[in-house]
Amino acid sequence: MQVLRVLATPRWVGWTVLALCAVVVCGGMAYWQLGRAESDTGTLLNAGYALQWPLFGVFFAALWWRMLRSEARYLTEVQEGPDDGPSPAPAAGSIPEADSPFTPRPTGVEPGAGAGRPTRVRASDEYNAMLAELGRRDRTDGPRNEESTP
Repeated sequence: MQVLRVLATPRWVGWTVLALCAVVVCGGMAYWQLGRAESDTGTLLNAGYALQWPLFGVFFAALWWRMLRSEARYLTEVQEGPDDGPSPAPAAGSIPEADSPFTPRPTGVEPGAGAGRPTRVRASDEYNAMLAELGRRDRTDGPRNEESTP
């Protein structure tokens, strides 16, 4: 039932029309290639294309169906509301250190460093800061002697 609700939206009417047009065009191309293959100048290549175009049409139809089901599933999850979420982490002293999968914190690393940002973002921030520092150094060093470069 949720699929029908999704199909009634203007966006999905557009996607449906586009998918139907793509399937019809692929069917027309297959028919055209089959006619070429049966003509006096037709080759086996045309017959191959006549078999290939319906596969493209099936691909468009399958893609449309998967997108539709995915969005209907998403809307169902949103309407049901959020789940309870992950269970809370155990207290710090409740797991014996020998059973913990975590290693001790390295010296000099403060708790909360990075403020929950992904490592990749922190690394790119550090890299950008390094590039900015190099740029400042270049500007303060003055012009370079261009004759000495090969």
